[in-house]
Amino acid sequence: MKRCMFFTTSLVLFAFGCALFSAHAEIHQHMLTIDATARGNWAYVNLLAEEVVKVNDAKTAMEWALGFKRTESIVNGGVSGPGAGGAIALKDVAYEDVLETPEGDYVADTEQIATFARGDRWYTYTGPPNHWVLPNAKVYVLQTADGNFAKIRFIGYYENNETKEGAANISIEYALQDDGSRNLVEVESQPASVDARQKATTTWTAIKQTRR
Repeated sequence: MKRCMFFTTSLVLFAFGCALFSAHAEIHQHMLTIDATARGNWAYVNLLAEEVVKVNDAKTAMEWALGFKRTESIVNGGVSGPGAGGAIALKDVAYEDVLETPEGDYVADTEQIATFARGDRWYTYTGPPNHWVLPNAKVYVLQTADGNFAKIRFIGYYENNETKEGAANISIEYALQDDGSRNLVEVESQPASVDARQKATTTWTAIKQTRR
């Protein structure tokens, strides 16, 4: 009987602790360099796993969010993949100031053009004599294949961005929300509602009475 009471009490204490705090989804913030040097193959990126993943058929695979091949980039949506992927380019705004992804039509890839190639694209090609590829100062908000949201900016195109050596090693910075909401700010656990506290307290009181 004592063992049963101890087990029940432990469960209530655990439930009480869970009731006092509500968990929030994590914001995944990373910097990643993608080897996009292969001219005939795409490098597919899983943003949540923070890595390039092997994809046998991009038209049916859901595990990738972005694809890179030299200066080309695609999303898992539209003609490029089966997901809900799309992007919106934001100008004249700092990456740090994008705290929430906006509502609107996130543009997927089409037969005519990839979403990252729209407008002035994600990069500028300087032409001769240097032939450099330089990222444009813009922020993209992204809807991923599974409907989550992120912000992303291109940092550089080279393995060494100072000397411009090692082309097609694309560096990106991104923040990914994994719960489907548009919030991109990390939120600490907050106290639960008064109702949750009251229920936990009432249950604990009932347990104490049964022990008398």
